[in-house]
Amino acid sequence: MELLMTVNFSCKNFFSILKVSLALTGTALFLHSANASETSCITAGRFNADGKWSPQFQSVKLLDDTGRSLSVKRKSELVLVRGVELLEPALLSGCEGDRALNRGTDVITDKAPVPAAKPGRHSVIGLGFPKLQIGGELVELKLQVNADQIVMITR
Repeated sequence: MELLMTVNFSCKNFFSILKVSLALTGTALFLHSANASETSCITAGRFNADGKWSPQFQSVKLLDDTGRSLSVKRKSELVLVRGVELLEPALLSGCEGDRALNRGTDVITDKAPVPAAKPGRHSVIGLGFPKLQIGGELVELKLQVNADQIVMITR
């Protein structure tokens, strides 16, 4: 009986340690690739089919080349964006550019740590407008992000 309890306890510990190890390995690989490329994208909002913000995320402030806040009303004005001020962590993702996005699955996965850009100012080095199947497009900002500007959040 004592041997069975020890084996059962050891297996539970092994799987817990394995799970944490995999999460840490994934984080390390992401940080290494983020540091190597120094670019990742965030979503600043979405334009509807009429070209109007729907919505523009309030936690993402758009900045011009002098660091002043921009009030962007039209897509064409986004070429003036040279920086961004994040008021809260912003989820980092791969850059989609102007490609159409595929509809994701409705499968809900367990919450897990994901990389996000820390609050503060970041340089914008590109723009993308991935098309949505429901109409409209995302406003994707390509950021220059160093490893010390990344935090892991659970979503």
